[in-house]
Amino acid sequence: MADPGHRQSGVDILLGVVGVLIAAPGGATVAVLAESLAVPRSSLYAVLRPMLASGWLEAPRRGTVQLGAAWFDLAVALEAEARSGTGPASARRPAGVPTVRSFLWNPNFTELVDAAPFARPPPYVFGFSNGSRANLWRQGLIHGVQFAAAEHADRIATLRIAHADEDAAAQARDLDAFLAMGVDALIVSPLETEALLPALAGARAAGLPVIMVDRVLGDASHSLVQVVGPDTAIGRLPAQWLVETLGGRGAVVMMVGDPEIGPLLRRSRAAREVFALAPGIRILDTVHTELAVAAGRRAMAGLIERWGDGIDGVWCDSGLHGAGSIQAWVDAGRDGRVPPHTGGDQNAVYQLAILHGVKLAAMDFPPAMGIRSVEAGLDILAGRTLPRRIEVHTPLVISRGCETASVRADVFVEDHVRWDRPPSLILGHGMGEDYDPTSFTPGKGGAVGKGAAADGGARSILRTLDILVWLRAHGGEAGIADLLEAVAMPRSSLHDLLGPLAGHGLLQRGGRGRIRAGPRARAAGFAAIGIANLAAAAEPMLDRLARSVGGAAALAVLHGERCTIALGRAAPGAAPAVPPIAVGGRTPVNWTLAGRLLVAELPERRLRWLLAAHARPRRDASLTLPELVAAIRAEGGQRVAALAGEAGPNLAEAARPIRGADGQVRAVLLLRVPAGDLPAAKAALEALDLPEAAVPILPTDPPLVTEAVLP
Repeated sequence: MADPGHRQSGVDILLGVVGVLIAAPGGATVAVLAESLAVPRSSLYAVLRPMLASGWLEAPRRGTVQLGAAWFDLAVALEAEARSGTGPASARRPAGVPTVRSFLWNPNFTELVDAAPFARPPPYVFGFSNGSRANLWRQGLIHGVQFAAAEHADRIATLRIAHADEDAAAQARDLDAFLAMGVDALIVSPLETEALLPALAGARAAGLPVIMVDRVLGDASHSLVQVVGPDTAIGRLPAQWLVETLGGRGAVVMMVGDPEIGPLLRRSRAAREVFALAPGIRILDTVHTELAVAAGRRAMAGLIERWGDGIDGVWCDSGLHGAGSIQAWVDAGRDGRVPPHTGGDQNAVYQLAILHGVKLAAMDFPPAMGIRSVEAGLDILAGRTLPRRIEVHTPLVISRGCETASVRADVFVEDHVRWDRPPSLILGHGMGEDYDPTSFTPGKGGAVGKGAAADGGARSILRTLDILVWLRAHGGEAGIADLLEAVAMPRSSLHDLLGPLAGHGLLQRGGRGRIRAGPRARAAGFAAIGIANLAAAAEPMLDRLARSVGGAAALAVLHGERCTIALGRAAPGAAPAVPPIAVGGRTPVNWTLAGRLLVAELPERRLRWLLAAHARPRRDASLTLPELVAAIRAEGGQRVAALAGEAGPNLAEAARPIRGADGQVRAVLLLRVPAGDLPAAKAALEALDLPEAAVPILPTDPPLVTEAVLP
């Protein structure tokens, strides 16, 4: 119990809450927490509310709280980095926002703008003149501008937005109106027409800083700064990947969204240059799709009817129609035989590529340009020097195992896709993992708030949660510089806050000015899903298992309705043919032996709901829901289950369920070995004396599902 004579800060209370709940994974009542920590309920609620809102706590029933799933996500991220051997400082996945390649590799000097003449103190009024709302990508751009303005509400008092909806005369009027209203900075996503040039010239003459975003109109004199995407790279790199994937020979078709939009023209021109330099590549046909999934589906159906198997590859300048193209191939009965594709942006194209085994290379055209345009406006009004042309970074995304000699992935398709978000989601938006365009509200984009009106104690709590959010998103470790930007506080204040957090083991200091999640955070993660004792016992067990069979061992749990690898080990010198089991990997429960064992004994209603809502077709795509339930039930109930071939050619897996004190399956021990070693793997699991896992609070059964066919 805390010393009642000591006045505790909000951070002290937060640390105390975590400590109590680690020891009580089933949760504790607010009354018990207040008594244990010797704090008034009002002070306790001031800590509990933001922790509940951001997922670090959950309320399974009224008056009771328990550790939330966010702790487990942080623990798994930390474990994954520890097992990767590269650490978060790897050049492949650096912390913070990467610098765009075109700046680093530019053989010429960069034109810089000295914004000192525009410097003025806040608060500011920003204007945003938007030319179009024609597609889902434009929605992401608009939300990005609103999100950034809300994030910088301490400096931006008002954001005024006008949508021209493809009307050039209306946008010219909007520009004149913003100038008359006296905005401090003007962001313009222009229609590409000279009708806007007089209004832009008027803004320049009046000394109003103009930031163009997405599209660029006229020469550099019509705006102070241009914020754009890497159009030529989006066209060139996937095209080069396609050439090398086809071995330098083959026939391709090109799908271009709109031949009159500048960014799309630059992408297709860059791709044509690549194809022209490959004598063995022939362009069969080019179609235009209006950047729509349905139009892409229709256009590809026509191409398949005309060319059939003569199409070796499909180059798309965007996944908005690339998703339609893949669906057209599936419609034509070519599931599993879809040619390689390019084109990113939309979540659907990544989901379809995985579900149908399509090789894919893509670079999202980032709606985060909207965010960067607001940041550029703030830099201008602060009088800073910045580039005339700002390209926003976007990663190169390639299907796992499909990199080529000169085109390597920044991230794999399987890691980039968002299964927890709808197919329509536009990626590269920069608004955090919780962004949902259907429920987006300016100022509630998913980040923990940092309102200037919060008092010192409340602000420290929010900043602590911000640090945890940042670490969870960056493999459990980050540099001091990144944290300063993330939590928007002075360096001295950050160090004051890190002191108690490190002292309690929630964080720990690393080398070279880095901070990482500490052992207390890891313990909270495993306690959050009721396997704290099991995880401690499983670590040495996994080491012994991996060494004894010369393969890979893992502990799998059900988390977020998916089979999640919580811990993993590989034997030193394990056979090269046995790939490690990736810690942090999340797969639909029906995809793996471990996943099916985790759910095989669930109550009927819950299993049917889980499979209908979260299963993804794979080898069982032809099964109805009752058939899939029966197949999974048949695999359950075994002391040790085994299967060859599912994890890969010449590979086999053996798995043993771990049961809680109530007899229910809480986790699965998994061994992956060469197929010939499967008997030894089964024997090793049979011989184990397994501990019991704690019994976490399970959600109530959802309503009975009546749909009989998998989605």
